[in-house]
Amino acid sequence: MSGIQGNILKGIAPLLATAGLGTYNSSASTPYLTTQTGIVIGALPTGPDNAIALMTYPVTDDPALSDSVMGLQVRTRWGGIDQTKVTDLDDAIFNYLHGKKNWIIGSGATAVTIVQCLSNSAAPLGEDTLNRWMFSHNYYLTLWRPSTNRT
Repeated sequence: MSGIQGNILKGIAPLLATAGLGTYNSSASTPYLTTQTGIVIGALPTGPDNAIALMTYPVTDDPALSDSVMGLQVRTRWGGIDQTKVTDLDDAIFNYLHGKKNWIIGSGATAVTIVQCLSNSAAPLGEDTLNRWMFSHNYYLTLWRPSTNRT
């Protein structure tokens, strides 16, 4: 069984890679090169220094209609002393995601229809213990999510 949040994450990660924003390895056993910007689902890994981590969270669901809003947290990290590199990466992701409308992630029974993606909030996270700059950006995905009790 595959859930909608997993389908969204597994669909957006390769889209960001195709857009040239990083490298996505769907196999957790495949390490990223130190020169790559790794795209991962869940927590930021120890390496590489430059990384994008994706996670979803429910926001709102209509009780009768199949209208839902799913949050997408995009955390970025960049190694080195220049903190503008992490905001440059965040800006590039914003340019790709914000305002994106009417797209489908996946296919068949696991496909998810995203009506629109809008930036909701963002904040710098400072440096991690290895002095790499971090940033967090939250997007709201308006989507069609039918279920047993909703039409």
